[in-house]
Amino acid sequence: MTIVLHPLSGRRDATAFHLESGRLCVLTSRHRHACLVVARAGIGDLLDAHPSTEAPQLDVPVRFPDGWEANQAILAHLATVLPPPG
Repeated sequence: MTIVLHPLSGRRDATAFHLESGRLCVLTSRHRHACLVVARAGIGDLLDAHPSTEAPQLDVPVRFPDGWEANQAILAHLATVLPPPG
């Protein structure tokens, strides 16, 4: 079993470093039997409030996968497998 701390857990801001999709991928893909993700509430709110700091550029391929989208996808998946709080 692997226990991981979500990279945005307990943060007040979401920097490009913490939103790097590779970081999240490595954290959630290195287990052999089970992966336990430990996180604090508020990650979704932090992602929703994250401002885009990079100006859009025309004719430049989009870097994939996007860290913001990867974090949203992980949160959406965890919401399907976890019981509601309370």
